[in-house]
Amino acid sequence: MNETEPHLQVQSYLRFRDLLEAAPDAIFEVEQDGTIILLNAAAEAIFGYSREELLGQLVEELIPQNVRGTHQQHRAQYVQHPSVRPMGVGLELLAKRKDGSTFPVEISLSPIRSAQGNRVIAVVRDITARKNSEAEINALQAQFTKSLSEANRQLEIRNREVERANRLKSEFLASMSHELRTPLHTIIGFSDLLAEELKGPLNDAQKRFVEHIRTDSRHLLELISDTLDLSKIEAGRLSLHPEEFNASEALAGWIEKLRPLANNKNQNLIEAYRSDLRVFADPIRLKEILYNLISNAIKFTANGGTITVEADAVEKGTQFRVTDNGIGIPESEHAAIFDKFYQLGSTTKGVREGTGLGLAITKSLVEMHGGQILVRSTPGVGSVFEFVLPLRGAAPKRPVP
Repeated sequence: MNETEPHLQVQSYLRFRDLLEAAPDAIFEVEQDGTIILLNAAAEAIFGYSREELLGQLVEELIPQNVRGTHQQHRAQYVQHPSVRPMGVGLELLAKRKDGSTFPVEISLSPIRSAQGNRVIAVVRDITARKNSEAEINALQAQFTKSLSEANRQLEIRNREVERANRLKSEFLASMSHELRTPLHTIIGFSDLLAEELKGPLNDAQKRFVEHIRTDSRHLLELISDTLDLSKIEAGRLSLHPEEFNASEALAGWIEKLRPLANNKNQNLIEAYRSDLRVFADPIRLKEILYNLISNAIKFTANGGTITVEADAVEKGTQFRVTDNGIGIPESEHAAIFDKFYQLGSTTKGVREGTGLGLAITKSLVEMHGGQILVRSTPGVGSVFEFVLPLRGAAPKRPVP
């Protein structure tokens, strides 16, 4: 042995001791029979014993009384098959302080060989703070879950109340609409008789008054009819009766009834579809959809303008398109035009016309057929309204109010 070896050994020992004492976890060196032969300062602080009190004691002194027997069995098994591993995987491990109190721990075991025989290094970590944090987090999570559950329950109650209120509103509107239509039909009927002068001539003032009655009564009837349709849709009481029929023939008849409106403004109403085009839809509701779109195109297109009605078979069904070169719609309003009671704005006459329900009803009816309506429009250029009705067999849908 040269002169430097003892010095190096002393340095190595001192370095080992410094590392041992600086470790934040409790470290024990234990004989195979469980006798503690080495511990660090953290072990004294964590367990409350002095070093002298623990040296020579069995490690079971640091384990709760009720599990000491089990620990001795596990220690004996470990001696037979030593390895570097955590102790008590999947178990909640507890250690005991000098004052008898227990606390949760994690323990890592490492076998070592020395001139004195095989021994075990045990590193014990106090995880009380972590367990407390986990308990707080679990308590907060449980409270949050409870609060969320209560909020969901309250929201469900409110949703049911809103649905009930909407249903009652729709039922009320439907009932009132029926009640209002009956006297209106009487008013319109008698004003038509007066206008025909079958019971005697009217002077100019009387003719003007009768015409005001007829015009305003028909406008009110249109509003009531639209309100009735929309209330039925929202209440889920409007049923479709789809069938397959010749779309070309139906379109020709419907457009012919609207042509006088276009002629009054010297507009060119163009039809573009083949003669054998077929569609699977509710004829009455499809007529209502196209009436709304074509009459809007006429209304918002200036004198001498052009409206084109197209239809064609496409892969997903039958496509319909109404195009005009009217006043157009700003892009910011493309979604809002389908809202209830929303009016497009001033017509070419400079005034607002209509009920503001036509496009809302149109969108709902298209969606009930399983389709979707799209709009493309530019102010000063014109508008295109387009929708596709699915092929036979596609399930009709109930629109979301």
